[in-house]
Amino acid sequence: MVSCIKKCNLTIHEPNDTTFQLAQKLSCSVLQAAVLETKGVTLDTPLQIAWTWNKPVLPDLLDKLYLGARSLQAAETLRNISPGAKVVVYGDYDVDGISATSVAMDLVLFYGASVRFYIPHRFKQGYGFHVDVARDIVKINCDLVIVVDCGTHDDEAISILRDANVPVVVFDHHLVEGQVANANAIVNPQIDGDEIAKKLCATGVIWSWIWQTDLLPKTKLLEMIDVVALATVADCMPLSSPLNRAIVSQGTEQLKRTKRIGLKTLMNLLDVSLEWLDTEDMSMKIIPCLNAAGRLYFADAAVNVLCGIGNVVELASELVSLNKKRRNLSTKILEEIKTDSSCSYRYVLFSDTWYCGVLSSVASRVCVERNSPIALVANVGEIMRGTLRMPQGGDAVSVLKELAPLLKSWGGHKLAAGFSVLPENWQELRDGLEEKLAAVIPTEEKLSVLLWNPSEFDRLCWHDITSFGPFGIDNLLPLFYVPLTGDELISELGHDNKHSKIKISHVTILAFGVPPSSFDNVKPIGLVYKPRIDTWRNVPKLQFVLEKLVVD
Repeated sequence: MVSCIKKCNLTIHEPNDTTFQLAQKLSCSVLQAAVLETKGVTLDTPLQIAWTWNKPVLPDLLDKLYLGARSLQAAETLRNISPGAKVVVYGDYDVDGISATSVAMDLVLFYGASVRFYIPHRFKQGYGFHVDVARDIVKINCDLVIVVDCGTHDDEAISILRDANVPVVVFDHHLVEGQVANANAIVNPQIDGDEIAKKLCATGVIWSWIWQTDLLPKTKLLEMIDVVALATVADCMPLSSPLNRAIVSQGTEQLKRTKRIGLKTLMNLLDVSLEWLDTEDMSMKIIPCLNAAGRLYFADAAVNVLCGIGNVVELASELVSLNKKRRNLSTKILEEIKTDSSCSYRYVLFSDTWYCGVLSSVASRVCVERNSPIALVANVGEIMRGTLRMPQGGDAVSVLKELAPLLKSWGGHKLAAGFSVLPENWQELRDGLEEKLAAVIPTEEKLSVLLWNPSEFDRLCWHDITSFGPFGIDNLLPLFYVPLTGDELISELGHDNKHSKIKISHVTILAFGVPPSSFDNVKPIGLVYKPRIDTWRNVPKLQFVLEKLVVD
C-alpha cells in the first residue's frame, strides 16, 4: 500500500547559519544541532537544558518520582514478608503484565517466600482480577496476594480476599474511573502520582516503587531493568518522558547482557544481533513472541521464559512457533477485511470464524492503513469480545464509556481499548458503535523532517542520530526529506513486483510495499526516508527505508 503525505503537511527543517552556530556552541555535529532545533533548542537555550534530552540520569529521576500517597502502605505490607510465606502474584496476559509478574516474583523470592503466579486466560476470562480466582486463592490459605497491571477497580474480588484476612497489594497504571478497590494498598500513579509517574507502565510502577523503598539492592534492580524496558516499549509508553527514556536506554544495555537464560535463548532463536539491539528489535521481534503466548494459548509460557522456570529452550521455541501462527492468522483476517465489500458496516466488523487473540494487531494495522477507527469483534464461547483502535484525534475510552450500559466489560487507553458484550446486546452495541466511530475525525498527519540528502548520510551520522534515542512513542527516530529531481533510477526490488529501490546519486532507498508502477500513478515530488542498521550474519550495514511518498 502506497503511503503518501502532502508537502503542505511537512515541516521541513533545513540547516542554516544558525544551525552551524548552535553546533559550535554545543560542540556537536551539524546534524545533531539540526535535530535539537526541531525540538525547540535555540542559541539562547542554556547548555544544561539543551543536552537534557540526551542524558537523563536514572537515579536522580527515580529519587524525585512521586508514585502516590499509598506507596508507603504498600511498603509496610511487603516488608512483613517472612521466609516460607505463601504469596500469589496475579498478573495480566500482555508483556507489561508478565513482566510486572516476574518483577513481583523476584521481589518475594528474595525474601525467601514461596510464590506462585496466576495469569487469566485472555478469552475465557478476559482482563482483570476475577472473583472466581479470588475464591480459589482463599482456599489455598496464602499469606499475601500481589496484583499487577490490573486490580484498581476489581473491588469484588479483592473484598473476598480481605474478608478472608488475606492482604492484597495492587500495582497498576490504568486510568481511574469511579470507585477504587479496597485493597490494603494500591500503587497506581493515576490516582495521585506526579506527571512522570503517570507515564509509567505497570512494570515501571512496581520496579520504581521497589527502588524508592529499598526492598531490593540497587544492583539486583538494575539487573531486572531489562524486562522493565521491554514492558515500557510493549505498552507504548511515551519516550518523551525522561524516566521512560532512561529506563529503556539502560534496560536495552542490560538486555544485551541479560542473565535471563530464557530471554537469551529467545533472542538467539530470533537471530537478534545483541551488539545492535534496539527498540525496533524489541517491538518487531522479541515482544510479539512474548505476547503470542497470551494471544493464542496461556501466557504462563512467557512468564516462565522471563523467570527461567522449566525447560526454557523448549518454551522459547514454543513462543516463536506461536508467533508464526499468530502472523498467519493475522494475515488471513487482514485479507478477509480487505476483500470483503459486502458488509454494510465500515467501522465495526465481525466474523464468527476470527480468532480473538490476534484481532488487536490486525485492528492496529487496519487503523493505520485507513487512518480511521476500527473495531473487530469475534465470538468467544457465550460472549463476544472486541478490540477498538483509534487514529490520532480519537478517544476509545470516551466512546466505550458512553456505551458502557451495553457492555459486559471494557477498558484500555485513548487509542486502544478492549471490550466484551453479551449476544443479546450485540446488535444495539454494533449500531451505536458504528455511529460513534463514523463521527470520529482523525487528525491529519503532519511530519517534521530534516532536509538531508541520503548521499551525505554515513555511519557517523547514524551515531549522531542515535544519541537522541531510545526511539519510540513520542520520541520518534528523526525522519529525513529529499526532493526528487527526475534523475532518480527506480527499479524492482525482489521478484514479486511488490517493492522498489530508488537510486539517488550513489545511494539506494528501499521502498517496501511500493511497486515501481506506484511512481507513475502517484507522481511524488519527494521522499521521506529513515536510516537504519541492518545486520546479516552479524555484519552491520547502513540502509535507507522509504517512509512516505511526498505529493504536491
